[in-house]
Amino acid sequence: MKRKILWCWLSLLLVAALVLASCGPAAVEKKAEKEGPQYGGTITHYLWGGEAANADQTLSLWPTQMYASPVIEFLMVGDFVKYGPRGTGEFGFLLEGRTPENFLKGAIAESWEVSPNKIIFHIRQGVYWAAEGKEHVMERRELTADDVAFSINRYLDSVGAGHGFHRTENGGWIDSIYAEGNTVVVETSSYNADWLWVIGLGWANAIHAPEVVDAGASDWDNLVGTGPFMVKEYVIGSHISYERNPDYWDKTTINGIEYEIPFIDELVYPIIPDESTRIAALRTGKLDVDYAVPALYEETLAQTSPEMLKNKRPHGSFYWASLRCDRGPTSNKKVRQALMIAIDPKPIVTAVFGEGQTSGWPAHTALTGIYTPPEELPAETRLLLDYNPDLARQMLADAGYPDGFAIEIATRGGVSDLNFVDCASMVAAYWTEIGLDVTVRPMELTAYWSYLTAGKLDSALEVSGTINLLSVWREILLPGARKNPAFYDNPYLIERFLEAEQTIDTAKRNAILKELAVIVLDDVPFVPIGSQILITYWWPWIKNYYGEFESSYYGFGYLMAHAWLDQALKAQMGH
Repeated sequence: MKRKILWCWLSLLLVAALVLASCGPAAVEKKAEKEGPQYGGTITHYLWGGEAANADQTLSLWPTQMYASPVIEFLMVGDFVKYGPRGTGEFGFLLEGRTPENFLKGAIAESWEVSPNKIIFHIRQGVYWAAEGKEHVMERRELTADDVAFSINRYLDSVGAGHGFHRTENGGWIDSIYAEGNTVVVETSSYNADWLWVIGLGWANAIHAPEVVDAGASDWDNLVGTGPFMVKEYVIGSHISYERNPDYWDKTTINGIEYEIPFIDELVYPIIPDESTRIAALRTGKLDVDYAVPALYEETLAQTSPEMLKNKRPHGSFYWASLRCDRGPTSNKKVRQALMIAIDPKPIVTAVFGEGQTSGWPAHTALTGIYTPPEELPAETRLLLDYNPDLARQMLADAGYPDGFAIEIATRGGVSDLNFVDCASMVAAYWTEIGLDVTVRPMELTAYWSYLTAGKLDSALEVSGTINLLSVWREILLPGARKNPAFYDNPYLIERFLEAEQTIDTAKRNAILKELAVIVLDDVPFVPIGSQILITYWWPWIKNYYGEFESSYYGFGYLMAHAWLDQALKAQMGH
């Protein structure tokens, strides 16, 4: 009898153990996935950038674009549900500031038509300005084509768009923008392939209501949008928070079931200037998502918080050292090529960033159809990617400089610009090794830009984007451009670049840009160094999120509108 009682107790203990095991984090997670999304809760998402005391995007102030993205929307948006990791997986949505046009879908604009002289946006019906609690600004009403035309025109004449730079009368390509029924018509003097980023979903061109502008668009308390969230409060030095927009027009489908979004009640962007404090907050679960963790923290976080999920990406900005193409020894292409192979960029980016990527100049590696992998480059260009100081010395001697020459590297020298100074110092060390007399000149930012634009420098240690090629290349590769410190002037490149700008067919345009990218690499107006590797971390209790970086130009609110919080799993994990 005692044996039977003992066996019963053992059986009960076994069942209890199995029940407890089934309630562990993995089981809770599996149960939550089976039951589908949950509504409610708060996601705390870190975005680097500090304070954004001004809410008006068109003033082109950082980081307003990021903090406004949950509230105000663009004409189109990246379709990460269809093409991202949860869909076909064709695109990771990891690029900074650019989603290829074939991975976009309509947002404020339901659809659009493009021709050489006209772009027509069909404005989505049934979209409302979320004015609840903002009655001092405007009443709840439906968004109209007139609102959109007003907002784009205002943006084009603002500092964010160069005070009318894109208008035909100022040498641009936009004749006029006006509403016509439920459409917005953009009449153009010529086709410009950069239209998507100038007026579609680029820097500072989200749609604002006229009433917001009248009330004062600079005040966060006046910001009313059509996006998934509404501003709740902005506490200087602490955070900006948003609440769910119950009137949001969009929905999402998960496992064949359509759901209203957002799932969460509140989104919080904390302001944490100190990096170590921020990493501690992530490690302890006070931050649910951090989208830009430097790679140097990867090993520590793997030890302290191995449960976190992560996604790596190379930054969209690439460090380089310019070389004057119009004067002195570096006007010789062979000299510039010698200075390129004299540098081993891998130790530089590792020392400065912890981990970096040295490929992807002048086109980001994710730009399929434009980027050329090293193994596919012409043999003579491929050689430029190999560190070879002996060959560099020989090339200098063959060019008439056996004893080298003097060169000055100017760079930003502020407290927040130490990466530039460190990179410049290491470049100088490599060039000294092959016989150059190198001076590094760190400068206060205003003086530096003045020095650069006046053409007084031999070399500049600078950074530029490798994603928005049409706009970035126009700034750094065309003669007379303010950010062309190399004074680079290649007539063939100019001709082909202008052709690419006016090419509607994406594949044909990409083929031109692909050719030009190889030419720029081979001509060496800029010695490529590398880009920083950043890591997005998120805790497993954040569901329906796969580490995507953005869905519009520095736009993260739409991503968080699709994410939901598994509160049971978070509790089981002790947070």
